[in-house]
Amino acid sequence: MRRGHRRTRALLAVLVLAAVVGCAGRAGPGPREAEPAAPPMGTNGAPVPALDWRACGGSQCADVVVPLDYRRPTGPTISLAVLRMPATDPAARIGTLVVNYGGPGTPGTSSLRRLAGRFDALRARFDLVAIDPRGTGASSPVACGPFGGDRVPVPAGPARTPEFWASAAEPGRACLAGTGERLGHLSTANAARDVDLVRQALGEQTVSLYGYSYGTYSAATYANLFPAHTRAMVLDGSLDLVANAAGAPGTERVPVDVRAAVSEAWEETFGVALDRCAAGPACPLGPDARARATDVVAAAASGTLGATTSADLVARIDRALQTEGRLPGLMRALGALAPGAPPSGGRIPLPAAPWAPEHSPSYLAVQCTDSVTPSAADMDAAVVAEQAAHPIVGASTALNHAMCVDWPAIDPDRYLGPWNAPLAAPALLVNSRWDPTTPLADARATASQLAAAHVLVVDAIGHTTLDAPSRCAAEAYTAYLLDPRVTPPEQCPAGL
Repeated sequence: MRRGHRRTRALLAVLVLAAVVGCAGRAGPGPREAEPAAPPMGTNGAPVPALDWRACGGSQCADVVVPLDYRRPTGPTISLAVLRMPATDPAARIGTLVVNYGGPGTPGTSSLRRLAGRFDALRARFDLVAIDPRGTGASSPVACGPFGGDRVPVPAGPARTPEFWASAAEPGRACLAGTGERLGHLSTANAARDVDLVRQALGEQTVSLYGYSYGTYSAATYANLFPAHTRAMVLDGSLDLVANAAGAPGTERVPVDVRAAVSEAWEETFGVALDRCAAGPACPLGPDARARATDVVAAAASGTLGATTSADLVARIDRALQTEGRLPGLMRALGALAPGAPPSGGRIPLPAAPWAPEHSPSYLAVQCTDSVTPSAADMDAAVVAEQAAHPIVGASTALNHAMCVDWPAIDPDRYLGPWNAPLAAPALLVNSRWDPTTPLADARATASQLAAAHVLVVDAIGHTTLDAPSRCAAEAYTAYLLDPRVTPPEQCPAGL
């Protein structure tokens, strides 16, 4: 899914403490300048690959050869894993629906196998296609030496020191050493060009797109590079395209998740969950759930809640906020901790072990390329501001992409906008009203950035309709994909 708050406990207390009390004026270079938009060169005459389908678990699989660098369309190549689930009613078939499940760094093929049931109402009319994006899964994955595996450890040492930033730079150096030239060609724009080569290989004039979370950025990138080949597009849990790329004017020196207002959305979602509990007949936190939850968080941050650390607690809250089904268990857990938490007066101290960012190598390889990242000095300043404004998750939000600072291989063909290419049909954006990772405000911002779009709000807590399912929303995006001329509703209730 999306990168918003993929964090674990791992930073020492000095990380945030040093950021807040350390010297505030360390000089440093500005952010990497937002170069002009990469030339929308299409696939630049690259040979159309062969699709040699083979049976695989009831579906069809193929390995597709595409250029590593579309500026050298007949030069070095990489191999991509592709999965297709053919339409069950070929006579009524409309075309191909390309699905991207987000991340970045999430393999599309295994995700489609696992989650294809979400599209049962469309299976008769569409071939479902998913690709492991370049650098991910079985598509020439990145190799990062000691930083291989599912997660890269967080930077070590106190923030705002040379030691911290040297540690943050180590994964990038390791990925460059292990992956070589490929590391500089892993942008979402090049992945979109790969999708278009697959489209050509399929013999399709247009494709429809469905993107979840980061997959919304992937779909929108394709649609703006290849508008003539985009039939319809659903963005489910949308990123703010401008914020994720380089930021609106004046925000380029702010970390990407701060640009996207993730801390605000997280806090609002947590508050709504607490209010719902308090309005019920037997809330474990009592009628003043917000105050008691603040007491619990404050006690954990001060280290006086027994074995429950601040990082453990905030990580648990975040997991629960992703889907409403986990909220009752969260409220019971907070209620069980409440007797050990004295009144805090609403003040949450600096945590002894804040929740800190941790990512997969493939996530970093794509995200650090796609987004313009501010300098270490600018990120340090953002930590101070976010921690003051959002004491539960602010520091973590600001440092979520610390490892992207001075990332050593930036794709010259990444796409930073514009995002308003005319499309055959308005895009459909589906977003939970309270999404802690991709806020509704981001969906509305993206709708304004696209040439034309309709926003459908699901009255739910959760991240995308995968975690905040809605029969009404599923019927709406199904009707839209079958006929993009239909007008979807403005909002839908949660639940199946």
